Amino acid sequence: MALGLVAPWAYARVLRDPRDLAVSENQKRIVALDAFFAEMLAAMGLPPVAMPMRAGGAPPPHLADALGDVASVGLHSAPDYEAVIGIRPDLIVGQAARFATEASLLESIAPTLLLNEPADDWREFMTALANGLGRRAEAEQAISAYDRRVANMRESLGNRGRRPTVLLLRVRQKDIRIYGGERRAGLVMYHDLGLVPHTLTPTDKKNITISMEIIPQIDADVLLLMAEDEARMSSIEQTELWRRLPAVQAGQVHRVNMAWWNQSIGPISFGRILDDIGTIFGLSA
Repeated sequence: MALGLVAPWAYARVLRDPRDLAVSENQKRIVALDAFFAEMLAAMGLPPVAMPMRAGGAPPPHLADALGDVASVGLHSAPDYEAVIGIRPDLIVGQAARFATEASLLESIAPTLLLNEPADDWREFMTALANGLGRRAEAEQAISAYDRRVANMRESLGNRGRRPTVLLLRVRQKDIRIYGGERRAGLVMYHDLGLVPHTLTPTDKKNITISMEIIPQIDADVLLLMAEDEARMSSIEQTELWRRLPAVQAGQVHRVNMAWWNQSIGPISFGRILDDIGTIFGLSA
């Protein structure tokens, strides 16, 4: 079998624990079915050979250098399994919640590791994955570099006295969401950096959906904006409700890129969030 298999793979080729991995040094052709897997693999010096892409057919812009010549195997929303077969992977990795129904198909192509997105401790998740792939040292180095930047920025913020309140807003065609502290960017802002969430921020949830009637209550000092639907965003910006917001009047509305703020997990994406926060707050790290 590919990958120099140990006993667990001899009987079950869909794995649920990275500790079951046993990959030989010369067999590491990995297909990553989710961006956060691709990012973590790239950060530990083992970029996937292929991944599904979002609209446009290109890898996430902030991951392009780390991913190199990664091949496309369909769209993020609809992977092309014939293309995956053509890649002849040694291993397929993907989210259990997304690909549970395709597990039998995937295992017929190559040994498959299905795990859910880490709910909180992405560092532990990445380290466990790296350990199974023989890349623990590289993963720990990437994580340590991120943590050093966090420590420096957190200290700089602490030296400024009062910390401004922050709110992360996403405007979509069908709804408006406030993002919380339990996922992706929220982990960086509120857990790592200790930024102060606005009172509307659901610190114990991923996000909440709000109506236009709630907009006047967004009196955060700093408003971070993911504008997914420009037409709707433009219409909102024309309203008095929006124009009267303190952050709007103070010039403290900052657009951020969803590619690294909301579509991946790991030291590369989170490092780009640190870049943005550093620019917004005038910090260096």
